[in-house]
Amino acid sequence: MDQTDTAKNPKIQVTPQDSGRLVLRLGIISLVCYILFHIDFLAIAASLLIGVYLGSSLLAYNALKGIRIEISTKQLRTRSGDPIQATLTLANKNRLLPVFHPTLSIREKDSLRIQAFQHHGSIAPRQTLRLSVDPELNQRGLRQFEAFAPRSRFPFALHEATASLQSISSNIIVWPKPDPLNLDSIFNEPPRVPYETSGEQALHSHQTEAARIRDYQPGDPKPQISWKLSAKLDKLIIIEPRDERKKRYELHLNTSAKLWKSELAFERMLRLVSTLVSKLSRRRVLQGIAIDETHYPISRQRNLIQFYDALATLQPSNSPPDFPTASRPNHLWILPARNTSITLTSEPALTEAIPAR
Repeated sequence: MDQTDTAKNPKIQVTPQDSGRLVLRLGIISLVCYILFHIDFLAIAASLLIGVYLGSSLLAYNALKGIRIEISTKQLRTRSGDPIQATLTLANKNRLLPVFHPTLSIREKDSLRIQAFQHHGSIAPRQTLRLSVDPELNQRGLRQFEAFAPRSRFPFALHEATASLQSISSNIIVWPKPDPLNLDSIFNEPPRVPYETSGEQALHSHQTEAARIRDYQPGDPKPQISWKLSAKLDKLIIIEPRDERKKRYELHLNTSAKLWKSELAFERMLRLVSTLVSKLSRRRVLQGIAIDETHYPISRQRNLIQFYDALATLQPSNSPPDFPTASRPNHLWILPARNTSITLTSEPALTEAIPAR
């Protein structure tokens, strides 16, 4: 935790509210009328109204003088735009005065978007209050929360006192928020087994099934023996099992600024890549992904976390894009497409990439 301001005597700014200004005006009018007409009741009213106004300002100042704040979270990672479980600690070091309905502002550090959180109650003298809050981080990367400007309108809501206090949370890794992606639309690949007619497709299927049949050899598993076919052919016949293993792909991502020509296109690409990796890993067809020269295997959950951490802090590179001249089996390259989208191809050197703008 990085507590940037732990001053024992923070600067307090007291601002009169509309109700306070009304009380002051009534007090001044009563005082002027007393001077002009010498009516004792007006003197008493002026004294009460002006005294309440000044007393409220003094109480508001002293009540907030002992406030201390701290923001913390145990959550180390999140996705952009998702709420984070954080704890806001308010301590009242004042010996006599409580703090009523304290309000704090929380924002992403160096951001202009402010979220306000209020406690509908009071903090007794020398007591500490912990509030569960759920602010959001909207920019990817290593980000921090900033809690600042605790304020209160005690008493009578005539004045609002604001303390110049600030607290910074620890670093939080913010992953790109996934964008919707249609997998079928981004594969820039011809059909792997093209057939002109349904008969050719059936013939290929029969040939594949026939290739699984062979004579029994010593050492072959007995469950693979087809006793029905062996009886017809008068010899032991083996039917090999189908290879139902899925192909596993290796993705390649080049971060060259010559490919992704704008910040908008680069950020959009990161969100789409996040969705792509998530979908392919759930289908268990993704072996790994290489970002420039760094390879990230995708086999376990911790590998995925390492990849998303890298994606959170990724920046465009100044080096020109470098692609192999020949295709590699089960290797796919991520390239820009129209409308700031992406496409996948196994032959990046032969594919005319559309620079993302």
